[in-house]
Amino acid sequence: MKLNDLAKHLSLEVRGGDPEITGVSPLENAEAGDLSFVISRKWLAMAPKASALLVPPDLVDEARAERDVPVLISQAPALDAGRAALLLGGRVLEVIGIHPSAVIDPTARLSEGVTVGPLAVIGPEVVIGPNTKIFSGAVIHARCVIGSHCVIHSNAVIGGDGFGFEFIDGAHRRIPHLGIVRIEDDVEVGSGTTIDRARFGETFIGSGTRIDNLVQIAHNVHIGRFCVIVSQVGIAGSCRIEDGAVLAGQAGLVPHVTVGRGARVAASTGVAVDVPGGATWSGWWGGPHRENLAQINAVRKLPEFMKTVRAFMKSRESL
Repeated sequence: MKLNDLAKHLSLEVRGGDPEITGVSPLENAEAGDLSFVISRKWLAMAPKASALLVPPDLVDEARAERDVPVLISQAPALDAGRAALLLGGRVLEVIGIHPSAVIDPTARLSEGVTVGPLAVIGPEVVIGPNTKIFSGAVIHARCVIGSHCVIHSNAVIGGDGFGFEFIDGAHRRIPHLGIVRIEDDVEVGSGTTIDRARFGETFIGSGTRIDNLVQIAHNVHIGRFCVIVSQVGIAGSCRIEDGAVLAGQAGLVPHVTVGRGARVAASTGVAVDVPGGATWSGWWGGPHRENLAQINAVRKLPEFMKTVRAFMKSRESL
């Protein structure tokens, strides 16, 4: 497809020529005929052969000067790259409708347009809203409620028992978990993620939230709207994640903490106290990001500092 025709389909502005585009490729693999995308300045040097680039508005002039290729101006280059690939013949193969190997309890209620993949299991009295997709091997346990236009990826488990025990008479006694998981509309849950049912009441996921692969969400957790939870995050019981918060990979939360609205928790950060709304926290035992950077910088200077101390002590001894 000619670049100008592609731009019309995507409702994007073109700067430069009108080459023929045969496919979409990541920067490091781009060849002549490929469209690729740039999301930051440092990416510009990585596309020596691409015939055209999707770039954000603030990089248009620099991209044109440095790469000398036509550009499509996009507020969301990665998203528009995907849209372009679909226009150029790309497709995602997936099951449509109910696969015959899926196990669905007769008391479950599935709305119009629900997709259930191979070997998925839908338990008793589950409610699933319109146009939600349940991929292969996913398990939705009894009485859980999932909204419309959600995506539950392969081998996710929604509504398994939470991890709760009391040590009595020399043994761990399981605490019954009698609640449910409630997931609002337009939520995506990644492969291998587990969301435990509440002990009582609900474990809750708000609309528009995106949960990556291999995330653990414990019983009675409340996650707000439009949150992002990245791979290998562990959220202990009864935590509250407010609207728009971001938890980066391998962040870990102890029970009963709150991450405030719009807060960001960096990768591998341990959170033991409440994170204020809008704050950015990092560190193995989390705190404000700037303080953590100052501590890291100080630790890095310790070897040189110790040399200075030893030299000073040696000079004192000679006196």
